[in-house]
Amino acid sequence: MANRTLLAIYAHPDDETFGVGGTMARYSSLGDRVTMVCATRGEVGEIAPGTDATPETLGEHRERELRDACAILGVTDVRFLDFRDSGMQGTPENDDPRCLHQAQPERVVEPLVRVIREVRPDVILTWDASGGYGHPDHVAVHHHTTAAFHAAADASTYASAGAAWRTPRLLYTAIPMAEFARVFQEMQRRGIDLGFEPPGGNENFGRLERVEPNCVIDVAAHLESKQEALAAHRTQMSDDGPFSKMPDDLRRDFFSREYFYVADPPLATGTTIDDLFAQPE
Repeated sequence: MANRTLLAIYAHPDDETFGVGGTMARYSSLGDRVTMVCATRGEVGEIAPGTDATPETLGEHRERELRDACAILGVTDVRFLDFRDSGMQGTPENDDPRCLHQAQPERVVEPLVRVIREVRPDVILTWDASGGYGHPDHVAVHHHTTAAFHAAADASTYASAGAAWRTPRLLYTAIPMAEFARVFQEMQRRGIDLGFEPPGGNENFGRLERVEPNCVIDVAAHLESKQEALAAHRTQMSDDGPFSKMPDDLRRDFFSREYFYVADPPLATGTTIDDLFAQPE
């Protein structure tokens, strides 16, 4: 049944395409409403050679890139919160009082509650507690979105933010590191220089709080749109990056599935689903 609503909440432009781009394209193509909320404009991200972005203009570029990518995926409702990219842990940007990482929880949760109560989604997607690779903004978005999911259902909380709405399902992006490592190790086996150690081999990855996916979405039919959307993030897609070096067969294999963990209400142990809106048997 179409005309359902999916709300995706992530930290930076390009988070959406890497983790949930195929899923957004899939449900948009079915006639479902998809809303994308990005907490920052990625102002302190890297700048790929060949673009005219500067550190001063990168946020503007990345906002346009996100809007372009979402249009390719069939998503027209794109919204931004006004927090600054925090950069990686230990960098000066992480101490900037304007950044998402430094924001008091209620400053992030309240606008998210407003969106949830306005959009009234059937499903919310966001990062898991690991943030994929531990980025402070990814982790912050996980915590703030989870809090907003619960707060939006409580009429006594943020009463001025609209009528209470209980979203039926909350899911986390749950990239399986074993799968990630398998593909990158295969690239190494083929003699492709990644320029870094494959995920899984780095001890920092082992310390991150992760969940095992119990919802796997087949997005093979939307792979072309996903790859086109990735290319729209021009400032972030360097020719020297590992994804640019990935052979076609591995790229198709890696990007044809997207992985999630059903956080609320939880699924019974051992249960898996292949549809965000599916009711387990």
